[in-house]
Amino acid sequence: MKKWIFIALVIAPFVYANHKKPLLINHQQKIYQAATGSTEAVDETVYAMPQWEGLEFIDWKFATATRDKNKQSLVSYGVVDYIKVVDSEWAPKVFGLKSNEDDGGTK
Repeated sequence: MKKWIFIALVIAPFVYANHKKPLLINHQQKIYQAATGSTEAVDETVYAMPQWEGLEFIDWKFATATRDKNKQSLVSYGVVDYIKVVDSEWAPKVFGLKSNEDDGGTK
C-alpha cells in the first residue's frame, strides 16, 4: 500500500502540471498586456491580428513557450498557469506600440 501512495505522490505533480499548462491564447494575452502596460482583459480583435503569425507556439509535456519565427528567439515561457515574458520588446516592435521606456523620456 505504501508503494502505491508513493507512486501517486510522485506522479500527481506531473499530471497537475500537464493539466494546468498555459495555452497560446494565455501567452498572447500576457505578451500584449506587458507591451501595453495594462492589466485589463485583451479584446478578441487583438487575437485576430495578423502580427501573431510571426509567433510560434511550442508545447512540451509540462511547459509551453512562444518564439519569434524569424529570429528563433524565445518570447515567453509558461509553467502551471505562470507565464514569463522574456522578450518585452517583441510586441511593441511587431504591433507598432509605444514601449513603456519611451514614456519617461526627455521633452
